[in-house]
Amino acid sequence: MKILFLVGGSRAGIDLFQSLLDGHPQILQFPGIIHTNKNSLKKLSSKNGEELYKNFINDYRHFFDSRLNKVERHYMLGKNKNEYYTVDEEKFKYNFNKNFYQISKSNNKNQLYKNLIALHISYAETCNHKIDLKKIMAINCHLVSSAAQLAKKLDNIEFDIIHTIRNPLSSVSSIITNWLQYDDGKHFFAKSIFGELDLIVNGIKKLIKINKKIILIQLEMLHTKHSQVINDFCKIYNLSYNKCLEHSTYFNLDWWGDVVSGKDLNGINKNFSIKFNENNFYERDIKFLEYILNDYMLFYNYNFTRKISNISINFLPLKCEILTWKNSLKQKNIKNILSIPLFYFFRILFVNKFSQKNLKMPISLGAK
Repeated sequence: MKILFLVGGSRAGIDLFQSLLDGHPQILQFPGIIHTNKNSLKKLSSKNGEELYKNFINDYRHFFDSRLNKVERHYMLGKNKNEYYTVDEEKFKYNFNKNFYQISKSNNKNQLYKNLIALHISYAETCNHKIDLKKIMAINCHLVSSAAQLAKKLDNIEFDIIHTIRNPLSSVSSIITNWLQYDDGKHFFAKSIFGELDLIVNGIKKLIKINKKIILIQLEMLHTKHSQVINDFCKIYNLSYNKCLEHSTYFNLDWWGDVVSGKDLNGINKNFSIKFNENNFYERDIKFLEYILNDYMLFYNYNFTRKISNISINFLPLKCEILTWKNSLKQKNIKNILSIPLFYFFRILFVNKFSQKNLKMPISLGAK
């Protein structure tokens, strides 16, 4: 069974792509993100079957009752935004005990891999899926750092990486607009904006270091050239085309996007256009970002909005940084306030033209 890591760029629609895979008879996946920090991976690598399924149910209780998933808003699914899904825990335990015993006898020595297979198959069987049709197991790592952590633990296992990106200026604008308004900005600080800028500039570079095949999807093309992108994806992985790939759902119920977006997003938008709020930038910011990402923007056919200016390193604060720092002051969080100089230094050090040197960019689906 082919394994795919789903890894998102900055506000680039990786959860949207996963929602399109929902209901495909040949794809095995959980309805959300798998945590890959040190403690989570230790739990998922347990050789004790009872300990494994108990920890899984406890840590991913929202997989069994979607009303608990507030961030991804799985409590308001369906056309009228009032539906949810549940999965029988006792039936899952029964299926898991059966599958864990069978899979444990395999010759593969990677315990985490065997456990992930057992958990996915058991969950799918509990949801009445036909396992013999499955060709792909998709794991939503969500973050580049999470994918790298999981890759280390699956060092002898073959997998591909699906990575979503979008226009860099749109990404930055969406980050600032959405994260600073979500929950009054209580979750977005200097470390956050550095991480997002680093992801935009260095995300692909970091994924290349994992040394696996990367399949790239541009959010814009996922919307405007949806059929072409999906057909390319199906062709690569020898999947049959299914109508579910045209709709954003979880458990075949319409999904309306996460809570951070601040609005209801109804799946694929054929009229999707590239835009950004210029109030989130200084003029020099736009020139800087378009210059250091010059090759990236040319390769992925993103239009430039300014004349090229030679600004390899920007020692002045970006407006998105200043807006985030002001938020730190507003929240009166001393730790986050004190971290501002450190992450400002990191941005200057790692987010510049030189970090893009000799970057070999993967071709995106739907590109001619």
